[in-house]
Amino acid sequence: MDVAALILMIAALVMFAFAASGRELRHFNEIALGLVFLVAALICQFTAITNTHIMR
Repeated sequence: MDVAALILMIAALVMFAFAASGRELRHFNEIALGLVFLVAALICQFTAITNTHIMR
């Protein structure tokens, strides 16, 4: 797994954990930020896969 994708995946997990904890009032902001990190991780992972398999 790409290192950037792994870091972004962990950041998304942390944001979802904060949203699930219920202590903050900004649940929607934390969920939205978690989704942004998750999409960025998927984009990093996809580009890492395509660069190693298609560009050769």
